[in-house]
Amino acid sequence: MKLPKSYFENLSAAKYREYLKLLPSMEQENTTIFVAIALTLAALSFFGIFAINPTLTTIAELQKELADNEAVEEQLTTKINNLSSLQQQYNVLEKDLPIIYAAIPTSADAPLLSAQVEALAQQNNVTISTFRVAEVQLASNQPSTKTLSYIFTLQAEGAYQNMIDFSASLSRLSRVITVESMSIGRDTKTNDLILTLRGRQYFKP
Repeated sequence: MKLPKSYFENLSAAKYREYLKLLPSMEQENTTIFVAIALTLAALSFFGIFAINPTLTTIAELQKELADNEAVEEQLTTKINNLSSLQQQYNVLEKDLPIIYAAIPTSADAPLLSAQVEALAQQNNVTISTFRVAEVQLASNQPSTKTLSYIFTLQAEGAYQNMIDFSASLSRLSRVITVESMSIGRDTKTNDLILTLRGRQYFKP
């Protein structure tokens, strides 16, 4: 029901106070609103922490994983560069590897040495009368870093200069050979020159 404007003008003081009692207190209403807002913000903060915390944890884990991946990538890059450098060095030395491997073979292979010395003697017009190999020290089953060797001795006949050239050419074989002693004398029966030589052959099992 709509009240006329003159209704409030003619309203008595007692009646007016009764109407005021019916109106809510402004201060109480403001307090209620403030409490409601505070509770709302507190609830949002409380639930927000639980909602955001897993996200923050995930971000921290991803950052750590990214840092670890970057460190691994850096190490891999360094290794790749080192391997590339080693490959280049190997390519430079590759053509010389057969010579290096032949210089110090992996086995004694005394028959091959005998054949090489015989061929060298023929090239220098020297005739080998005897060729002996001392007892060869064989490698054990255990890995070894030592270089092994064995002694060989020979006697040969020929012209003096040819025997000198033959002795000198032994050091030019593909194998590493050292001449430990050498002497040239005459056979008491035939008066021919005789070369007596003692050498050492090396190998690395």
